[in-house]
Amino acid sequence: MKKLLSGLLGMFLVFAVMNTTAFADTKEMRGAWISTVWNLDWPTVGSRNNQAQQKQEFITLLDKLQATGLNSVIVQVRPKGDALYNSSLNPWSDILTGTQGKNPGYDPLAFMIEETHKRGMEFHAWFNPYRITTSGTDVNALASNNMARKNPSWAIAYNNALYYDPGNPEVVNYLVETVAEVVKNYKVDGIHFDDYFYPSKSFNDDTSYNKYGNGINKDDWRRANVNTLIQKVYTKINSIDSSVSFGVSPRGIWKNATTDPAGSATKGGQSYYDIYCDSVAWIKNGWVDYINPQIYWTFENSVAPYGVLVDWWAKQVKGTNVKLYIGHDVSKTEVASQIETQVNYSRGNSEVDGNIFFRAKFICENSTLQSKLRQLNKFTHKQLKGINRYETSVKVSKEGWSSSNTVLLVNGYANADGLVATPLASAYGAPILLSSADTLPESTKTELKRLNPSKVILIGGKGVLYDKLINEIKSIKSSITVERLGGSTRYDTSLLVAKRLDTISDTNKAYICYGYGEADALSISVKAGEDRQPIILSETNSLKASSFEWLKGEKLQNAYFIGGTGIIGNSVISQMNSITSSDVSGNRVAGNNRYDTNAAVIKKFYTNSGQSGISVTKGLVLADALTSGPLAAKLKTPIVLVDTELSNNQKKVLS
Repeated sequence: MKKLLSGLLGMFLVFAVMNTTAFADTKEMRGAWISTVWNLDWPTVGSRNNQAQQKQEFITLLDKLQATGLNSVIVQVRPKGDALYNSSLNPWSDILTGTQGKNPGYDPLAFMIEETHKRGMEFHAWFNPYRITTSGTDVNALASNNMARKNPSWAIAYNNALYYDPGNPEVVNYLVETVAEVVKNYKVDGIHFDDYFYPSKSFNDDTSYNKYGNGINKDDWRRANVNTLIQKVYTKINSIDSSVSFGVSPRGIWKNATTDPAGSATKGGQSYYDIYCDSVAWIKNGWVDYINPQIYWTFENSVAPYGVLVDWWAKQVKGTNVKLYIGHDVSKTEVASQIETQVNYSRGNSEVDGNIFFRAKFICENSTLQSKLRQLNKFTHKQLKGINRYETSVKVSKEGWSSSNTVLLVNGYANADGLVATPLASAYGAPILLSSADTLPESTKTELKRLNPSKVILIGGKGVLYDKLINEIKSIKSSITVERLGGSTRYDTSLLVAKRLDTISDTNKAYICYGYGEADALSISVKAGEDRQPIILSETNSLKASSFEWLKGEKLQNAYFIGGTGIIGNSVISQMNSITSSDVSGNRVAGNNRYDTNAAVIKKFYTNSGQSGISVTKGLVLADALTSGPLAAKLKTPIVLVDTELSNNQKKVLS
C-alpha cells in the first residue's frame, strides 16, 4: 500500500471542515491484454508440457503488470475454438502442450484466477468466439472432441483458416453455452470478446444465408447474427451471476461521418460494414456492461485521431449504464511515446471509466513505458461529499449502484445501527441510505426513485425510524415491500440483522464489537461485509444472553474481538472461546485508540491481500461513514479513519 500514502497526505485537512468520504479510485479500469494465441504473451513455446514453468511465467508476468499500477488482466482463455480450462465443450488448447486435446496436467484458468485475485486484481476471461484455426482448413486435424470436427457443417473455410458460422443457430447456442460453462465453474470478474467477428465481406456463408436469411439484406442479416450472439451471451451471464461483467473490444471506428453523419470524423475501416459489428446497438440496447474500443492511433493520426475517437465514444455511452474503457496499442512506438497524454486525456472525460493496454509483452519489455504507467497509476482518488450526511449517503450510493433490488434505510443519527448493517447490505448487494426519524429527506426520496428497489429494509426500532416512513416509501412506488429489522436496543437490532444475514450467508464466524464503540465497528465493517459475516454488539464484560445463545447454536469456527480490554473484556473472549471450534483467545484486534485499532484491523486483514486501494473517512464524526461500508466492501478497500493526520501505527501499516 505504500504508493497510496504520499497521495493521501495532502487530503486530510479537507475532512475536518466538510462532509466528505474519499475513496481511492479503484473503480478505474487499468488493464492489460494477455494474448495466448501463437504463445504471444503466455505461455512461452519453451514451457509447453511444463506446468511449473508455465505457472512461474504467469506469476512473473502478473507481478510486473501489478508493479505498474494495473488492476486487471484480460487473458485469452479460448484463442481458437479450444480451452485453457477444463471444458466439456472445447478441447485443451495446443498452446499448452503443442497438441490440441492433450491435458496439461493442471487447470490453467483456475490457477490464473487464484494468482490474480491474490494480488487484488480483476480477471477477465477473453474469448475469440468464431475462430477455429489460424492456419489450416482440415477439420480432421483437430482434436477428436473439437466441435468443428464433430459438426463439420458448423465450420467455414476462409483465407486458409476455419471459422464458426455466425449464421448457424446451433453455433450460437454452442458459443453461449461455452461462455456459460466458464461463468458457472470459475470465479471470473468479467467475460471479454475482442474485435474478431465476420472475417471479411467475402466470407462464404451462402449456405446458411439461404437457409436462415428469410430474404433480408445479407449485410443486415450478418449484423443481426452478431447482435443475437452478443444479446444471448449478456442474458446468459446475468442469469448465472450478475456480478460478472460482459464487455466487447470492437475496432475503434464504427462508421465514418462521411458514410453516416452519426459516425466519427475519421477516414478508416468501418467495423459496422467490414466485419458486421454494430457496437452502437449493443450500447443503446444495454447488451454489454462495458465497451472497450481499440483506439490504436495517436492524436496526430490523419485517418483516426485519438482525441476525436475518445470524444465520439464518450457520446455513445452518455446516459447509459455501459462503461467505457479505452484500448491503447502500446506495441506501437508512437502510441507508447504519448501514453501519458492519451491516458490523461481519457481521464479528463467523465464518461471514460478506464484504459486497457495491448499487450502484456510490450509493457513488460519496455522499462520506459513501465515507468510512465507507474507514474500515471501512482494514486487516484475521488471525494464523495454532500452538504449534509443525507446527501453524502446519496453520493456514495450513486458511486456504487446504478440500481438495486434492495435498499437498507438507517437513521442518520443511529451510528450503531448503520454500522452493523454493512454485512447485510453487502450480502444483498445493496446500498445504505439515511433518513431522519420521521421524514424521508428529499435527497433520499430522489435516490430511492433512481435505484428503483423492490424492497426497503428499515434498520432500527420504531423509536428510531417511525412507522410513518413506510407510507412515504410506498408513495414513491406502491409495490415496494418494506420490512423492519429493529429491536428495543442496539444489541437487539444487531442480533436481528445477524439472523437475517444468516439466511443469506451461513454464519461461521463473528466480529464482536463494543456496543458503544462505533469507530471500531466501522473499522471492521468492510471485512465483515466482504465475508458476509455478522458484527455482534457486546457489553464490556459479557455478551447479551440472547446474542450468546444464538451464536452458540451457529457452530462457529472463529471470532474476532475489535477493541481493547477497556471496552471488550477478556471475559467476552472466554465466552466465545467456549462455543467456537477453534481457539479464539488470541483474536483480539486492538490499539490504544480508534486510529491505532483501525491500523491493527488493516494489518490483520489486509496487509497481505495485495490490496491496491483504500477508503478514507473522518474518524471523529462518523455520520458520513455510516453508509461507506457497503461500497468499500464492494471495492474490497479497507477503511482508514483520519483526523488531521495519520497515527504512527497507521503510517507503518500503510507503508
